[in-house]
Amino acid sequence: MQSRTARAFSLLVVGLLLGLAGEALQLWVPERLSLALWVSAVLIGATASIRVGALTALPPARWLAAAAWVTIPCLIWRDSPVLFGLNFLWLGVLLVVVAASSQIRALDRVPISALIRSALRVAGGIVAGPLPVLAGDIAWSELPIAGRTRRLASVGIGFAAAVPVLVVFGVLLGSADPLFAETMSRAFRVDLLDEVDHLVRIGVIGWIGVGILRSGFWLEGRSQALVPPRPELQATILYTFVAAIGGLLAVFVGFQAGELFLSAQEFQATMGVTISEYARSGFFELVWVATLSLPLLHLADWCLSRRDAKAVVRFHRLTAVVIVLLTLILASAFYRMVLYQSFYGLTELRLYTIAFMTWLAGVFGWFAATVLRGRRSRFVPGSLAGAFVVLLTLNVMNPDALIAQTNLARARGGAPLDQHYLTGLSADAVPTILGAVGDLSPIERCGVLVRLQDRWGDDERVGQEWNLSRRRAARGVTGIITEAAACPRPAPVSRAS
Repeated sequence: MQSRTARAFSLLVVGLLLGLAGEALQLWVPERLSLALWVSAVLIGATASIRVGALTALPPARWLAAAAWVTIPCLIWRDSPVLFGLNFLWLGVLLVVVAASSQIRALDRVPISALIRSALRVAGGIVAGPLPVLAGDIAWSELPIAGRTRRLASVGIGFAAAVPVLVVFGVLLGSADPLFAETMSRAFRVDLLDEVDHLVRIGVIGWIGVGILRSGFWLEGRSQALVPPRPELQATILYTFVAAIGGLLAVFVGFQAGELFLSAQEFQATMGVTISEYARSGFFELVWVATLSLPLLHLADWCLSRRDAKAVVRFHRLTAVVIVLLTLILASAFYRMVLYQSFYGLTELRLYTIAFMTWLAGVFGWFAATVLRGRRSRFVPGSLAGAFVVLLTLNVMNPDALIAQTNLARARGGAPLDQHYLTGLSADAVPTILGAVGDLSPIERCGVLVRLQDRWGDDERVGQEWNLSRRRAARGVTGIITEAAACPRPAPVSRAS
């Protein structure tokens, strides 16, 4: 048996074990905890396979594995669905970088083309699962299966011939002994549909596990596709393209600068809307402009011909001006968000958008420090590192607790409190709400306590997706049972169609 074939069989065995582990976790462990444990099992399986030589990991994989181990506890730390999704998405990004490790020199030099190919490889690998292992990695012609096949066939034929006899004898013996008959009936009382369902889930989970391991840590047969040739467009073409974008951005920034010095009355007379309405509109459009401009500038720099060094310098200077304008637009969007929050309070969408803008501002600066200085391969690693820092900061900061704290502070200052939204936040916000609910009016306090009791007082519901925040929320709600029971039930919230 060739070494590659042996390693392929080892990969299939690990995939089967991952399938069994995933099904067992799904049956006996709450959802989020089961996913965190299964991802841990994938990392452990990959590590064990690497140690025995079944899989291959290049040096950058160690740092990526460390980042994954830091991220996995975050899956069961906070209850926020958005934060959970971001943590899980980050694990996928780490897998893509692992798959790209064979095409990069070090983690501080990652070309975008390598990540694109790796993302496609990982997606294709998960869809294909064990098919490439069975069809290409295992040399079936070299396996000594002739003798074993004959023996297995003989065992199968003998067992098939014995089945009718076993059935007849079982019926007769059961008639002779009722206790024996009842025991055999219980032993062979099998729900075939339920068992098939278990087998299908084991197969699907194992399929995904094999796809993840092979796409990330199997180097044999990996296509080393070259980066498509750069078109090397003339500097004048790209210069005009970027200058046109910069001109439009400059005009817009000029309008924004003029609006900053208007009083509230002058602003409404000039714009036709109040400051609060102005803050509410156009915010996401500004973020989209800033977000879409960056890949366009990166693509333009990639297509730029390097034959004329002076033209490259001029292009980079123009691009730097556009980056400054985009930063000002991002600052305008941030200013609108601050105004919006001061009038309407804080929500998940607003908070996560602020976090995204913070990361994007850092990416703009990193773009200028790398791409515009001829260090394109360093742009992606720095951007990913910044995303990891922002993600860890969000986990530590506890976004839903911050939202609850901000909105409760506004309520204490006389602003209206949206009790339905406040109590609809995840379990992350419950300790903060309980700590500040005493400062609310009696009516608001009763409404908040009753809603919290209805949502988090059910132990079964809390345990469906176990995490540390839900455990803390359940413990906190037990202390308000008496007070909540004495409160009148809040009126149902009407939804506009």
